[in-house]
Amino acid sequence: MSKDIPRTVAALCKANDADLFALCAEIDLRVSACEFGWVGDLGVELVTQAAAGKDPQGHCGVVLDHVLHALAAHPGQESLRTLLRVPASAHMDGPERTVAERRLALFVAHGHRIEGIARSVFSRECESVHSHEFSACLLHELVLVSAEVEEYPTLRSFSETLVAGGHPLAALPLSLLPEERGLRRPPGAADDWTWTVPPTPLESFDAPELYTTPSTHQRVAGIEMAEVGVPASAEVMGTAVQHWCTQSNGKIAAQEFWSPDPVTEEDFPAAFKLLPLIPWPADQAPARLYPSTPESVLRVLLTAAVRGPAYGSGLYGAYGRLATWRSLGGLTGARANAPIAHTAELMRQTHWFRVDTAATWFYEVAWDLAIAALRSGGQEIAVLAATDTD
Repeated sequence: MSKDIPRTVAALCKANDADLFALCAEIDLRVSACEFGWVGDLGVELVTQAAAGKDPQGHCGVVLDHVLHALAAHPGQESLRTLLRVPASAHMDGPERTVAERRLALFVAHGHRIEGIARSVFSRECESVHSHEFSACLLHELVLVSAEVEEYPTLRSFSETLVAGGHPLAALPLSLLPEERGLRRPPGAADDWTWTVPPTPLESFDAPELYTTPSTHQRVAGIEMAEVGVPASAEVMGTAVQHWCTQSNGKIAAQEFWSPDPVTEEDFPAAFKLLPLIPWPADQAPARLYPSTPESVLRVLLTAAVRGPAYGSGLYGAYGRLATWRSLGGLTGARANAPIAHTAELMRQTHWFRVDTAATWFYEVAWDLAIAALRSGGQEIAVLAATDTD
């Protein structure tokens, strides 16, 4: 280790913002110059000091985060091998450690080529200080980045270990389903391309607002729809936005209803107005409905899962995708622990609607969503609404 590294790290206790900025700039220069030995030694020393409780201001953690993400963004085997010897979360506990591992996995998947990752991270000869959980997240972040995951024996083999060990991410397929293919960055996309859905007014979507008519009102007038949801099913429907509540100030309303008479897609707007929905009290204007597609609903839910709420962090790609499919399983009425392929088939048979979030129940800051599902057969309706505020 270079003699200046311990002195540099020790000085961080008294460093100001300008000092931190200068050190991060030096890290970037060293990475660009492929001086990975120095960068790796610095990272290890930062972890050592932080784990020893010698980082009261948290400066070591800030610089360590920069080291890891500079290495993650620099393609090449040497940078990746260096990253594998610098612990990302050894000095952390609980949720903070979980977030660090998920976040790093996302950056590695986006910064390095899949063949290099398969060779350096998942081969039997790999020497890594990172956890099994980091590798699990990295595998499924790669699924969102590359269509070639199943072509690598080391990646398939690691996936099999996840299945054998009952890991939560083992439920996810190693390739994107048809409804997910819009999530992968297209060739030649702009640098700022993203599959996430920004919070835009529903009127700006191509789909027109759905209206009721006297005839649709007449057809549903005699139907008495019963609320049949239970807490367990509501919890499953809200999986993609649960962190809005656990980490922030969010609230979720997930409800299920049963109609003795099947409701058609055409009549759904009129039937929707009859439901005793929590976010839209009877004394408020009825919510506006917009027809949607499975792909759009999936993207809305995944955006909610991946993005951070008003306070806290998002779930990142791997667990965000898992949470999205669990919510879709609840919305479509899939049986507990049903394979994702089965949930996807039910999703294709469901009529989907986006719902206006102008009711006073919603905070209308930047975290609002509402989705309605008319399940196959027309007798079951599920509605999910969520909101958060700072």
